[in-house]
Amino acid sequence: MKRILIITRNFPPLIGGMERLVFNIYKQLAEQHDCDVIGPPGSRASVQDNHQSYECKLQPVSIFILSAIFKGLRASFSRKYGICIAGSGLTAPVAVIVSKIHGLKSITFVHGLDLIVRNRIYQSIFIPFIRRSDIVVANSRNTAMLAERAGIPTERIIILHPGADMPDESQTVERFRKRYKLEGKSLLLSAGRLIPRKGLAEFIRYALPAVVRKHRDTVLVIVGSEPENALNRTDSVLEDIKSATEEYDLAEHVLMTGRIDDNSLQAAYGEADCFIFPLREVPDDVEGFGMVAVEAAAHGLPTVAFAEGGVSDAVAEGESGFLVTPGDYEGFGRTLIKYLDDPDAMPSQASCRAFAERFNWNHFGDRLRHIINSTSAEASLETE
Repeated sequence: MKRILIITRNFPPLIGGMERLVFNIYKQLAEQHDCDVIGPPGSRASVQDNHQSYECKLQPVSIFILSAIFKGLRASFSRKYGICIAGSGLTAPVAVIVSKIHGLKSITFVHGLDLIVRNRIYQSIFIPFIRRSDIVVANSRNTAMLAERAGIPTERIIILHPGADMPDESQTVERFRKRYKLEGKSLLLSAGRLIPRKGLAEFIRYALPAVVRKHRDTVLVIVGSEPENALNRTDSVLEDIKSATEEYDLAEHVLMTGRIDDNSLQAAYGEADCFIFPLREVPDDVEGFGMVAVEAAAHGLPTVAFAEGGVSDAVAEGESGFLVTPGDYEGFGRTLIKYLDDPDAMPSQASCRAFAERFNWNHFGDRLRHIINSTSAEASLETE
């Protein structure tokens, strides 16, 4: 059994894909190791009673980092750790500083944006610390490529895809269609943070009108809200979506639910006809992986996506959905129309679920524990 220190700004009670990922890093490692966490306010509630939790003020970022360094050093002087893990590039300085002082191994998880964000201070301070990590874990092939471009040696990069929860099909959840009065409609679903790279306003402008002309009962359901405490702040996507909807007279065909609870989201996945992921290229931003496409597949829901960023790792062509050439909105619309014309043209629920099973959190945990054990073994050899 090893003692591991995890430093992260993304952890429950905060909500999001990165928060879910880092919590599962902790959860999977805690099955075999003692894991302490330095995280945001309220993180104590998600950490086991026999593990230590050190909470840091979330804003501003500089205060979080300085507080995390102080608490990381204090914890490492009183408790003998074997490995320090940074949940993202943002906390790499903390993990590397603590590791170098105590002769530990450092592991930094990178997600895409934390490698390319356009910020002079971040690029001059944080990227060099990521380079100094002993292991850099990338969430997709695309993120691994970005890591190489950032100057991280290839031999220190490991690709580990995020996991997904496989739904318990024996449990019943609320009727999504009934709640939102969508019975008899063809439902296209989008879920996640409302940010420019998701491309929803552009999809509404350039692809949805053609779909609606052919299938008048189509409704695009958008689940999610604009992000808070984001590393990359943006203009209002919500207003852009509303403007596109009004511009093309699609008010009856676009439903924005805002953020909903987990049961309602599971119901949405279970009752939709297709998940859409119309990603677009945005300077200084990137879709690191596309976990929501795997989550959709876990519910038997196929995805149509632009092959942008790391989403090509999250959608298997013909197995869990279809990938469209980025920016080809006409092709995106044709693919959706083909499916709505003939649902058998899309991958089956069984095929989608079989693909998603490869990303089961237990499989993720097995790979992660192998990385930890291999890193620990290297550390032992170096000290002999």
